[in-house]
Amino acid sequence: MQIVGIDTGGTFTDTVILTADGRVGVGKALTTHGRLMEGVITSLGVASRSLGKSLREILDTTDILSHGTTVGLNALLTGTGAKVGLLVTAGFEATLPMARSNKVHGLPDEDSINALKWRKPELLVPRRRIIGVRERIDVDGNVIVPLDEEQARLSIRQLVARGAEAIGIALMWSPVNGSHERRLAELVAEEAPSLHVTLSSELAPRIGEYERTATVAMNAYVAPLVRDYLTSLDEALRNEGFGGLFLIVTMGGGVRRASSLCDAPVHLLQSGPVGGIMAARQVGARLGHADVLATDVGGTSFDVGLVVGGALPAASRPRIDRHSLAVPAIDLSSIGTGGGSIAYVDPELGVLRVGPQSAGSMPGPACYGRGGAQPTVTDAAVVLGHLDRLGGALTLDRAAARSAIAPLASRLGLEVEAAAEGILRVANAQMADLVRRASVQRGHDPRNFVLYAYGGAAPQHVGRYAAEIGVKAIVIPRLAPEFSAWGAASSDLRTSYEIELPARPLQDFRDGEIEAFGRLEQRARGEFEGLVEAGLSGAIEIKRKIGLKFSRQLHRIDIEVPVSRLGSADIANAEAAFRSRYEQIVGRGSAHAKSAIELAAIVVEARMPIAMPNAAPALTRGVPLPSRYRKAWFLGREWETPVFLWDELGARAEISGPAFIESEQTTAVIHPGQMATIDEDGNLTIAVYSAHTRSLSSRIEEFA
Repeated sequence: MQIVGIDTGGTFTDTVILTADGRVGVGKALTTHGRLMEGVITSLGVASRSLGKSLREILDTTDILSHGTTVGLNALLTGTGAKVGLLVTAGFEATLPMARSNKVHGLPDEDSINALKWRKPELLVPRRRIIGVRERIDVDGNVIVPLDEEQARLSIRQLVARGAEAIGIALMWSPVNGSHERRLAELVAEEAPSLHVTLSSELAPRIGEYERTATVAMNAYVAPLVRDYLTSLDEALRNEGFGGLFLIVTMGGGVRRASSLCDAPVHLLQSGPVGGIMAARQVGARLGHADVLATDVGGTSFDVGLVVGGALPAASRPRIDRHSLAVPAIDLSSIGTGGGSIAYVDPELGVLRVGPQSAGSMPGPACYGRGGAQPTVTDAAVVLGHLDRLGGALTLDRAAARSAIAPLASRLGLEVEAAAEGILRVANAQMADLVRRASVQRGHDPRNFVLYAYGGAAPQHVGRYAAEIGVKAIVIPRLAPEFSAWGAASSDLRTSYEIELPARPLQDFRDGEIEAFGRLEQRARGEFEGLVEAGLSGAIEIKRKIGLKFSRQLHRIDIEVPVSRLGSADIANAEAAFRSRYEQIVGRGSAHAKSAIELAAIVVEARMPIAMPNAAPALTRGVPLPSRYRKAWFLGREWETPVFLWDELGARAEISGPAFIESEQTTAVIHPGQMATIDEDGNLTIAVYSAHTRSLSSRIEEFA
């Protein structure tokens, strides 16, 4: 089986090809914003040529193509989505505008103390396109007020007249009884058949009026654009000879058929970063690392996720750009610090700042030679000699990088090299701070984790930001620059369905919930229909879970229960498992024995494994020899620094810093006092010196 993974990032689009005979092809191209499909095809062509094949030859023999895309996220962040009309229960038209009545909800920590930045999330749907329809269903699913169909038809026509290009429907208690929403969808199909329709009872059947409505609005906002993109890309790939299965990475983990996500694109908003953390879990399992801090440094952002005990923790209340979500999502944290992040002097404080503004892929950093003039993190690395080429053939312009940083250095009263070191120091400190917040604030000690660094720019920075945290070790995977694309290619098919319920005592588990498990399982299995014909095994793994919480608490914990039965003993076991997990999260002794446990949700998860080709390299062993030397700045002075080629290093090769290890797509920076080792799979490991022995800083001073 031949599998292709493609990831579209803010600056680069990456491709990994895993051939049936175990070869690996990689490709990187600049992301073409506004024309994302062009960057995808270009990157795929580069990866094809790395295997000595044409694009058509590769696509002709590809069984599965998995894609992580930012098309929906870009529309959300740039305000270029569809004009949405929203139908809600009469009397609840203010649900979305009111939000949480809290102007700091979802703000970054540094902004939550600045009153000038207090505001609610931007409205995706203006008030004039939010209309209430006469109907009402109660908490038990009983119809209190029948749907007024004539008034509903009039409301739909009003939304069309006001420019609506997509319709969202979010009625009260629709998770319990979605009949009114389904009827409204039928009326929209009659009155405005060309409009995309999103139902909250199908997309996000969760208790929580605001989160459910916000999710519906987001989905409707990005749906027309995402549908057009996926349809056009699928058509372009088919025209080039692709006849296999087209899959998309979801932010809940795993991949799903692209056709099933055209109506529910909210699931792919953060699909790119999730591809990377899924890859980190797989590599961690192979290397025996159950607890991993996964860090991704790209051109635009820095993303952090956790692998805890081999599992990917889910976000309890996921948000994107301060908009709340009511769909499953892997817990990720992000800041706008990447290779393209722009450095500047704060006009109020006169101090150096980095990001979140980015030069992107066009024009990009000044050193790209594409017209960029603002100083970026990548320009600083080029000035210091840490980087001199990108993507194999793209030579970086050091003079242009110096010219971009010179005005900044002048304002700070520093030499250009000192200013460049300052830019990297600030960027690395911001990255280290996010890693600490993503781990410590969630109750995890970084010293118990191995830190994985991937993305095109992570190998340049990890030697610094990881050293400040105190992790067990640093691993730079062999395919670090294309790691999210590799994660897309190596992910299993996964889907999940859930229904949140009005909370009731766990012991009151009803036959209706058992029946609901069956309905959800049937929907999950339906997504995998026809995949055996596409070459997959057809083996479907089903997990049933119940969402439990203590009485009067908001957040639930999902506990797995047997698929075939759910007797009193199974419920008792679930209760014990819930208490144990609760204490792991909150603290020992927090799960009081007499606290009542309530049932809040039922969940079905389905997985179909995809057999990956064996792509492990056959490494030789020998004494590593540098391919060349170049001058580079470390610790305030210039060093004659050896440059090693990653592909020429044998297993167990050891490299002492300062040194550079280059691949076609990235450069790993080994700082003075650090030691790097290549493992049997070609991954790069950097030793981290514990504060209990000798700190890295003392070793550097000793070395210098």
